[in-house]
Amino acid sequence: MPEHRRYVSTSLRVRITTATTIIVLLVLAVGAAGFVLLLRSQVSRAQSTTARQQAVQLARETEADGVLPPFEADEVIIQLQRGGHVVAVADDDFAQVPPLPVSSRPQVVRLMGERWAVRSSRVRLQDGVVQYIVVARSLEGADDATRSASWLLGAGVPAVSLFVAALTWTVVGRSLRPVEQIRSDVEKIGDDPSGRIVAPPGRDEVARMAETMNHMLARLETARHVQQRFVSDASHELRSPVAAIRQHAQVALLHPDATTLTGLAEVVDTEAARLEELVSDLLLLARVDERRSVNRQEIDLDDLVLAEGARLRALGVRVDATGVGPARVVADIALMTRAVRNAVENARRHARTTVALGLHDDGGHAVLRVDDDGPGVPVEDRERVFRRFERRDDSRDRDRGGAGLGLAIIAEAARDAGGSARLDTSALGGARLEMRLPTSG
Repeated sequence: MPEHRRYVSTSLRVRITTATTIIVLLVLAVGAAGFVLLLRSQVSRAQSTTARQQAVQLARETEADGVLPPFEADEVIIQLQRGGHVVAVADDDFAQVPPLPVSSRPQVVRLMGERWAVRSSRVRLQDGVVQYIVVARSLEGADDATRSASWLLGAGVPAVSLFVAALTWTVVGRSLRPVEQIRSDVEKIGDDPSGRIVAPPGRDEVARMAETMNHMLARLETARHVQQRFVSDASHELRSPVAAIRQHAQVALLHPDATTLTGLAEVVDTEAARLEELVSDLLLLARVDERRSVNRQEIDLDDLVLAEGARLRALGVRVDATGVGPARVVADIALMTRAVRNAVENARRHARTTVALGLHDDGGHAVLRVDDDGPGVPVEDRERVFRRFERRDDSRDRDRGGAGLGLAIIAEAARDAGGSARLDTSALGGARLEMRLPTSG
């Protein structure tokens, strides 16, 4: 595998793993910091509340007895203050501690290298003298718990992040493995759309992508075969009139007495007209294939049909247009005009005496029928003749059958307008060409 190909896959794996790890690390770090701060606040608040309760209880006892009761504890300082001076202490070990702050709100002071939560309560003696019981409780235990939690989380957060990184790296690698296999299969297929991708098991997004790509390759293969056949048929049809012109020209050059200038001109004019018609049809179909029918507009379909009926009458054909009613459709004007003409011309070529035209609105669809009293079309050929360059065996003569693009253009025009075209048996005994097109209303 080329190195740059491997780098693309690996870099995606690295980016996903890195992004996931950074996000997890940030979330865990913020959560750990919040937990440590909350733990420190809650433990400190608990010590402060205990100090307040002790201060109130000692204040009641002092008011009753007039003296501060003794209390010995290494983590509790109890002072009786008057006028900002220490009058007594519950434990002589803390006799040298300076007066603690007296306040109605919780306070934290630093003494002897530690933090202490300080609370106080007022004492009113019988002689009216106001004193204060001040209790300070050590926060060393709270600080130890906070430090332990900090160390634990400080080690745990990176460890969890590394675990997530390893897990993400493994999962992403396994997830991208089918994608890499699909890429490798596509690279092996190259320019040959007949190959297929091996779809991974399951119904996840990657498996569905592989199925979609196989469907795309199948459509490309079909389009390639159609294009190859189209090019082959088109080249054959284009060579035929050119060959006919050259043949008559060479006869005129080698045997001047065998032909006349008028006869040569008639042949050239006829074959050039056929060549021009064929090229126009090919260009029209090419535009339809490229989805370039941008001239869609509302069309009075009955005007097109009646105009073609009048043209046939001028050629001496008996035309029955009594069944033509009003109908409006949205279509490419050039494509639809050519389709209507092809339908009428197809009926004229095969009709014995009469061509019947019909058009009516059938509840949201304009139904166009072109009937003739000719030999009709066998059931087994009614779908095949709509293909490009397809002609029935009894229509191989160029003067009658054309190049096999007339019905193909009709089918494409119907599909382009959102409708359909089909062949059936007419009431006159011949063929009926029917187009169903959505109306503009």
